[in-house]
Amino acid sequence: MFDRSKYKKYARNMLKRRWTVPVLMTLFCIAIIGFLEFPDFKDFYSEYIAMMQMAPSGLSQDSSFYSELRSFLTILIELVLVYAQIYVYIKMSKSPDPIYGKDFIQGFSNWARAILAGLWELLWTFLWMLLFIIPGFVKHYAYSQTKYLVTEFENLSVTKALRVSMAITRGHKADLFVMDLSFLGWMILAMIPCGLGLLWLVPYREMSMINAYHSMLKEAVTLGLITKEDLEG
Repeated sequence: MFDRSKYKKYARNMLKRRWTVPVLMTLFCIAIIGFLEFPDFKDFYSEYIAMMQMAPSGLSQDSSFYSELRSFLTILIELVLVYAQIYVYIKMSKSPDPIYGKDFIQGFSNWARAILAGLWELLWTFLWMLLFIIPGFVKHYAYSQTKYLVTEFENLSVTKALRVSMAITRGHKADLFVMDLSFLGWMILAMIPCGLGLLWLVPYREMSMINAYHSMLKEAVTLGLITKEDLEG
């Protein structure tokens, strides 16, 4: 049974007296992503001003190409950062032991799988989005557990992780959507003090989602939707 209140409660307990590394980790990732995306924001702002003034944007084809390349590289780096954080949160979900900065650094060792899995998930979501928004939205939640599966089970292939994600989210995609919505109010409040609240909200949300992942995975095995052998490769 999907119980988001329980998953959130467990997340708060798991983070108790272990906030330091998740908060600093979140700060680091926000700073890196902000630095990487600043040039794109500046280009967008320049084009917007030029459009309002009905003047040429001043961006050449070469600069546009480099902008697209920079955006693609930014996506790759963001994927590596996301998976490194997930590595830490999964470790926290399995043990009450203290965590350290070295655990976050260890998460970067899976950078290749992070990029491959992230791009594979984005590709299939994008293809479904081409059909219509709603199918793409549904598939987004169907594929959403891929990142946790790839991180937890090192021998599990990326393509199989996507299929397992579809299996364990069967009947729970709406639950995941509602759980996402339940953080919306907190997201708005977190943005008020210059976004500082995100440093605590992001770890809280991610730990809650990982608790939901563990529950769905256990349920899928119990119901026979997947077997333990499916997680071995």
